[in-house]
Amino acid sequence: FRAGGCVSCHAGNMTTVAVAAARRKGIPVNEAQAVEALRATRLQYMAFAEGLLERADPPGADILSTALFALAMEKQPADRVTDAMLRNFAAQQLDDGGWAIPGILRPPTADGPISIAAMGIRVLRDFGPPAQRAEMDERIGRAARLLAAAKPSTTEDAAMRLLGLTWARSNAVSREALIRDVTALQRDNGGWAQTPHLQPDAYATGTALFALGEAGVAANSGVYQKGVRFLLETQAPDGSWYVASRAPKFQPYFEGGFPYGHDQWISQWATGWAAVALAHAAPAQRASR
Repeated sequence: FRAGGCVSCHAGNMTTVAVAAARRKGIPVNEAQAVEALRATRLQYMAFAEGLLERADPPGADILSTALFALAMEKQPADRVTDAMLRNFAAQQLDDGGWAIPGILRPPTADGPISIAAMGIRVLRDFGPPAQRAEMDERIGRAARLLAAAKPSTTEDAAMRLLGLTWARSNAVSREALIRDVTALQRDNGGWAQTPHLQPDAYATGTALFALGEAGVAANSGVYQKGVRFLLETQAPDGSWYVASRAPKFQPYFEGGFPYGHDQWISQWATGWAAVALAHAAPAQRASR
């Protein structure tokens, strides 16, 4: 935040998600820093709240959905700021149930409609105003129909399709079939790769395991434990995981404090997903004072 002037709409928000996952298992976290991250995530939109209601849209709808997802995972209550964020995000939904991805496509997440539709379902469900429940349900239904008809071509697609339809409580595609689509992509070493042409990494493995866990796959199942072993075997001594970036570079580069230079943003994001996946598999423990 100090280096870039904002909360990274992907890697920074993913840190919040990882902290929430760890805390739920009783794993001690730095609560003072966690509170500051939440404040920064919310307050960066406070000055823009009126503009969001007037459709002064951010550069991408996924900026809003990822921030709202982080707040949802931390179980933050709705307020006037999140209402403005949610209202703007909902208003950007297209007739087909998805959201546009303007400008440059950025893999692994912002290179198709599936990921943002899945996250959209989660934030519409968690932050939709009660007085607009009927509208939110209709929007969720449209996004779910888009996901049901989608044909995944990457691990991100398969995992997010499983997540979105699970969160929508949709029966358009059986949960078992969706789980099979994700588990079929697991490699012999236990990891998942972003595409069939790449080697397994922590980003793809973390998202796949998170999706399987949200869909009800037990952490002690064979497929989950194989994924856990892959993550444990590939973690760096400093606690991070390295993932090479595939996204086009279009913003000025600066050091944000995470390792790996120009690959630090996807590596931080991957480390967050890996931490979430491992937290799901960790035994619950009582947090110390």
